[in-house]
Amino acid sequence: MEQQAASKHSGKRLLIVDDDSEMRPLLAEYFRRLGFEVVERESGEAALDPALTGTFDCLVLDVSMQGMSGVELLKKLRDRGVQTVAIFLTGHDALADKAAGFEAGADDYLVKPFSARELEYRVEALLRRSSKIQPVVEGERIEVGDMVIDKRRHQVTRGGKLIELTPLEFQILELLATEPGKAWSRNELLDQVWSTDYEGYQRNIDPHINRLRKKLETDPKEPRYVLTVRGVVYKFNEAP
Repeated sequence: MEQQAASKHSGKRLLIVDDDSEMRPLLAEYFRRLGFEVVERESGEAALDPALTGTFDCLVLDVSMQGMSGVELLKKLRDRGVQTVAIFLTGHDALADKAAGFEAGADDYLVKPFSARELEYRVEALLRRSSKIQPVVEGERIEVGDMVIDKRRHQVTRGGKLIELTPLEFQILELLATEPGKAWSRNELLDQVWSTDYEGYQRNIDPHINRLRKKLETDPKEPRYVLTVRGVVYKFNEAP
């Protein structure tokens, strides 16, 4: 079984950033046994350059570190166009802390203490989500105004300009745009796009919608594409 797991993850690269000098090496060794290539860093400052210049499949970031926190690190990476899936590790289960993490662009959130096996499942789920890219097939496009959503390439352009989205942001947009005019509740969106067994609270979806609007809309405060429906929540505009 261990050999099969190592073979499955061969070539996958993982960046683990945590200032816990006992837990970080243990996690790194666990994932190396699974076949991952693992890079360890003890601080946000030390991780910034590798995260910007390296090609990783998943980022595992501790939220609370001395100096640059995991939240600050991920904000910098997202601002510079790094869309690698990311999971936060934290000792806090407060809703405000989770909201800050998702607002920064996290894809998942794991509260300490946790087992290495649980983290493995979360990482695998994120990798499955980010790898759903298939060859281009004619007709697999959604065109609305000057926006083109290429479902096979997992690419979005507006006015011919490529818009960089995280895998989760793309899934949300694709889901909404596939059924324009349909109003979706938070629970429905979470059920459709969250690929882990963890039960996230409903507001997890809001920071991703906010980031999506900032990238898609000319004026995020007056959105034309992703609309809010009072009493339901979100829908894609049929005629922006």
